[in-house]
Amino acid sequence: MFDRIRENARAAALLADVFDFDVARLDPVEPVRLASGGELRVVAGDASGGTFFVCDDGPVLYADSEGGAGIVAADPDGVIRLVVGVPTWHDVVASAPDVDAMRASFAASYAELKADEPRIDQLRSEVVAELEFDQVPVEELLVSLSRCLTELSPGYVLLNENGDEYDAL
Repeated sequence: MFDRIRENARAAALLADVFDFDVARLDPVEPVRLASGGELRVVAGDASGGTFFVCDDGPVLYADSEGGAGIVAADPDGVIRLVVGVPTWHDVVASAPDVDAMRASFAASYAELKADEPRIDQLRSEVVAELEFDQVPVEELLVSLSRCLTELSPGYVLLNENGDEYDAL
């Protein structure tokens, strides 16, 4: 998936500029490692200094610049579906695992985003078309995000270079 994004300039630009998922931003805020000793590969960054990592060729972990981290998608395709389908996902993680609260948070944050970027639905559709993947319903993405944060994250503890654990997202 990440190679397809890098090869598609329009998709890469939309993901970076609109959906805050920049495959050219590959420098984490600090050196980190998984407590398990597993593989950790940087795949993208965001404007706030956060970093997306693929863990052991499986789940995608997001580490923010404030010391929080957690699994946000079960696989690389899932993280692209998340950032495009729930572009305000940062605003809903605090409500996990309560999917109803996550849905309410998304509705409010998405309304704000739409006021700032009235073409957001069109841009979402454009990325989906450029990368040739199916759009997943928001409800399904929120359930998946909740599961990833609560069930998968405990198995992927992120440590900084001093061995200190990142807080859960």
